Amino acid sequence: MMSESQIIQHLKDRNPLPALCPKEGWDAEITKEINDLKEQESRSQLANQAVKSGLLLWNDELDLSHNISQRMSNQLGSYWHGIMHRREGDFGNAKHWFRQAGNQSIYPYLYEQASEFSKDVKSWGKWDPSRFIDAVDHVVTNGLESTTEAETLRRIQVLEISLLVDYSAKA
Repeated sequence: MMSESQIIQHLKDRNPLPALCPKEGWDAEITKEINDLKEQESRSQLANQAVKSGLLLWNDELDLSHNISQRMSNQLGSYWHGIMHRREGDFGNAKHWFRQAGNQSIYPYLYEQASEFSKDVKSWGKWDPSRFIDAVDHVVTNGLESTTEAETLRRIQVLEISLLVDYSAKA
């Protein structure tokens, strides 16, 4: 049985990076490991749910993640819900959930780190989930998944999920 930190490291080591809009789960064994994780007693129920939803989403298990995030009636759940809809290609619904999520405390860190490898993001002046959704929509709709632009968006996506998993663990 893997620990949560081992699962996170395995997901961070993915190569190639997760697709922007995956068609199926990435690693069935990791899905089993995530589902078998024991809730950490030092965390709130919300934190345990959010971390599990995020790990499943990182492993491209959109439906399993959705089952958790849609039951989380708070801004953190809305954030996970929004990422899930963005990754399934339901961009309008993703924007709705990001509006529900409000201004998240990870946004300054996400903006700062994403700006290091994206001039476009840097030009926004701050993290803008709606603009990120538009960028993903453009790549996916136009079949540009093999471009440098798509690779940059995948790097930002992994950064966002990683930061949000860390944040969720403290919720």
